[in-house]
Amino acid sequence: MNFKDVVSNLATVNDLKRISSAYVTDYKNIEKEELKAVLLKTAPQYYFFDNIVNSLKQLSLSENRNDRVISQIIIKHMLLNTDDFKTLQKELTDEVINYEQMIVNKSNDFEIDEKKCEGQNLSLYKYVLEAAWERNGDISPDEKNLLEKIRKKLNITEENNHILEASIGKFPLNENKLHTREDIENVRRKLQTLGILFSIRDEEKNTYDIIPVEIVEVLREYFEIEMKEHGYRELISSKHFRNKIYLVNILEKSNINVSNSMKMDELKELCINHIKPSVLLGGYTPRDGLDTSLLSKWCSELHLNVSGQKSELIKRIIDFYDNLRREIKETQDEREIWYKFYDELAYRNLSELRKQNIIVKDIECEKYFERATDYLFENMLMHKPLILKGTEHPDGMLSYQDKLFMWDNKSKEKEVHLLDHIKQFDRYIKKSDKKVSVFLVIGPAFTKESTNIAMQYMLENETVICMITARELKLLAQKWKKSSKSGTNPFPLGYFKQPGEFKLDLVTI
Repeated sequence: MNFKDVVSNLATVNDLKRISSAYVTDYKNIEKEELKAVLLKTAPQYYFFDNIVNSLKQLSLSENRNDRVISQIIIKHMLLNTDDFKTLQKELTDEVINYEQMIVNKSNDFEIDEKKCEGQNLSLYKYVLEAAWERNGDISPDEKNLLEKIRKKLNITEENNHILEASIGKFPLNENKLHTREDIENVRRKLQTLGILFSIRDEEKNTYDIIPVEIVEVLREYFEIEMKEHGYRELISSKHFRNKIYLVNILEKSNINVSNSMKMDELKELCINHIKPSVLLGGYTPRDGLDTSLLSKWCSELHLNVSGQKSELIKRIIDFYDNLRREIKETQDEREIWYKFYDELAYRNLSELRKQNIIVKDIECEKYFERATDYLFENMLMHKPLILKGTEHPDGMLSYQDKLFMWDNKSKEKEVHLLDHIKQFDRYIKKSDKKVSVFLVIGPAFTKESTNIAMQYMLENETVICMITARELKLLAQKWKKSSKSGTNPFPLGYFKQPGEFKLDLVTI
């Protein structure tokens, strides 16, 4: 949507005035329709390159770290990668929170392997990050500017920068706490006052965050972005990039370290993170890249004009993939079937499970109970389980601020007696690299003595052991999924900080 169309669909008078404040003088004393007309007259100032660059620098040098972190996520990671460069306002807020949680999750799975090409750079950069944070528990704008130069010099991606910050408990906020909706709304308004982000409303009164295409062009030039990420992934997955040697050569000419043992998926990921699409297609010199004849053939396959110079063919291909819209691909999740029989799996109701063709062997009961719990946390409570490593570990684990949340399933035909399993749980907790805030035990029912054992463990350790029946956990998940607070919001894990048996009536949904 161009600037003119965006202005004509601005959501509210307050949005209009915030956006006008960037370049319109005396905007407070101008009526709504007249203000829109004035905005259109001053439009070139909103997408003048120097003005946008100055606004971005103002954000990057802000004393408020929220401005620096959230604005980058909203603009670069979210809106510049969406169809029409717009997203429902509520969904954008959710996506920012989900992105931050994803980074925290990855940090708990992230290990620096110095034997790999990028390992030494990551290790060095992490050391620099720790030194920067060590001085006063914060990063100043000047320090951030210096870190950014070091990051680029070492070929560290922005995502890995965030992951490393999270690994030392400093992203998104201290102790890996996520930004609140209020934090995000404050940055949204700041982006409006700088004339970068606009809010529009459609005929059905849905409010969207959007960046006009004229401003998008400047932002892309500034960030050196040629196309949306999902389009780039489609492009590089084409049959024309099945040659491993081709990808290795392009990466090496870009001073990106690669090893012979790297797989195609790893090489392609490096290209997405470090190589512009135009370079991937055309190389650095006229003799690099794909042949003009091959590019012309590719254009023919895409029903595009096949004539012109190499640079013209490359631009057509990039534009084609850049304009591909995201598709939501629904996949059948077999865990959903096991989730429907959650109580039966917990109580080991083997006859009913066999009758319904859920299990063939008895041992499958425990396995499917665990997988159904993964599904419950991921799809109902909106928490992505972490990847478990080794053989000695609980059945599931989540990121919880700068700590971990663990759980273990106990499928039994009788009540679970915590004393029978406390040593096993204690091993999991003590072996963890990070502190475990809550250890959740999920079973059919629990003995009365188990609550006292859980209380005693909490007094002697820093971890809360909470016991919940499968029936209660499923009921809680269903209530959360149906609640207005839900959407794509993760369930507040703090509710599980109940030593002993879980009390569902303490949860406000």
